[in-house]
Amino acid sequence: MPSLAEIARYFTGAARLMAGRRDGLSLLDISADGFWRSFAALVVALPPTVLSWLEYESVERPPFAGHLGRFSTYGAHALADLTAWLLPILIMASFARLLGFSRKMVPFVVATNWGGAFLAWVFSPFFLLLLLTGPSDLTALLGLVVAIASIVLSVRLIANATGTDIPMSVAIVTMMVFVSLLSYAAVSDLVGVPIA
Repeated sequence: MPSLAEIARYFTGAARLMAGRRDGLSLLDISADGFWRSFAALVVALPPTVLSWLEYESVERPPFAGHLGRFSTYGAHALADLTAWLLPILIMASFARLLGFSRKMVPFVVATNWGGAFLAWVFSPFFLLLLLTGPSDLTALLGLVVAIASIVLSVRLIANATGTDIPMSVAIVTMMVFVSLLSYAAVSDLVGVPIA
């Protein structure tokens, strides 16, 4: 696991890339070792991710949904989020040569891993607010803002980390969003636990 100082540096790098500053890439470790260590971002993102699961189960779960126990329910959330995180990377790796993206894969993976963890922490207050206050017109509006901001910042992150143009970055993020939705639907059907 990276140290707290390293995580802070990686988060700063991701934030700079999202702000349109390509020098943020220099704060990320894009070596071979840094590539593999960037998957520690899944662990770093775990606390706010668990918060989102708790919020969904406490606030948003349909009242008619059958519970199969906490282990099954949160296991389904974990499996869906893990699939949604890793599957886009595998898809991009599969088509990297065809898309002329081979040399961009390492910065893409490192930046999206740490960027994903950074966004999970940045938007965690929204889930805490929902958990404390419940759904309302205001939180619905905030949810839309959070979703749009997440997409826009992810597009900027990928564009600046890989030197890819905006249309290509939009296409990549669209694929990532689609895979995320598909992952939740597939896991929900597979284990019989409604999680989306």
